[in-house]
Amino acid sequence: MDLKTLNCIDKLRRLKSRGPETPKWLKPYHLLLIAFWAVFILGAMIKFLEQNH
Repeated sequence: MDLKTLNCIDKLRRLKSRGPETPKWLKPYHLLLIAFWAVFILGAMIKFLEQNH
């Protein structure tokens, strides 16, 4: 095996060990935004349901 193939195998092995890449929308900052919106929407729904009673 020449150096080129060995480098290729090494690169593949390193890519595998790193694991799956996290999607951009799952980064912590975006998670906080999603959580905030979820709480906001839930609060609005609860207020709306209380109004109907």
